[in-house]
Amino acid sequence: MKAVGRKIEFSSWLQSEINQRHWSQADLARYADLNRAVINKLLNGKTSPQPSTIEAIARAFRIPLESAYRAAGLLPEIPEGDGFLEEVAHIFRRFQNPQRRATALTLLKALAIEDEEEQRTGKLGK
Repeated sequence: MKAVGRKIEFSSWLQSEINQRHWSQADLARYADLNRAVINKLLNGKTSPQPSTIEAIARAFRIPLESAYRAAGLLPEIPEGDGFLEEVAHIFRRFQNPQRRATALTLLKALAIEDEEEQRTGKLGK
């Protein structure tokens, strides 16, 4: 019975992700380079996602692969705040240009210093 629950959870997650992007099943199939029938079967809970399908969907959605595996029930859930860190790391890894990586890191460091200063002085940023 648990496998059925996971299929339903994954299909709900998948539908939610499609809806957030205002995509159709055909859009996801095209962006993920998958057959539309595969997407339909996943959404109807008729099949469980295979690793290659999960990877294609994660690429199409531009989300961390780990998030898609968690949605499929193939990785354990993580504490809510850690999902944010996972997304930041995923975005950072997407930078191919070393200069952009350096810029992103510089910005993060500057924000961290600013936040520490606000905490030290008791001022909260707006």
